[in-house]
Amino acid sequence: MFQTESRNGSQLQSILNEELECFTAVLQFSQKFVRQIKSLPVSVLADMVKYRQEWIDKIQQLEERRRAVPEKEEDAASKEIIRKISKAAEKLVKIDERIYENMQERKLKIAQEHSDVAGEAAYTKKQVGKKGQTSRVLDIVQE
Repeated sequence: MFQTESRNGSQLQSILNEELECFTAVLQFSQKFVRQIKSLPVSVLADMVKYRQEWIDKIQQLEERRRAVPEKEEDAASKEIIRKISKAAEKLVKIDERIYENMQERKLKIAQEHSDVAGEAAYTKKQVGKKGQTSRVLDIVQE
């Protein structure tokens, strides 16, 4: 009986430590990435999202393994690891908010640029084709 409990405990701690390592790795990567986000091209952003998705998939697999470990009361060491994981996850959520805000800003900027170009083209066409008529410019804002 004691062997099973200690094995389950060490198995749980092993999974938690591995999960913490994954969270720490993706957090460090994300912190470096978010510092440069304004200067990076969209293709690099897309690669970053794919890379982070691989880490998220691994973390989800570890969560499934952790759920498969028979229920037992967590010891102090496990609770401390879970607390560290929670802090890392909280930091990741804040970084994600900054990334999504930047992506939204870029999207709106591109939409505005396309709107401006389309509006200028329509204005020029109408001015050349029909003198005396006013043109209408459509401002596209996507939420």
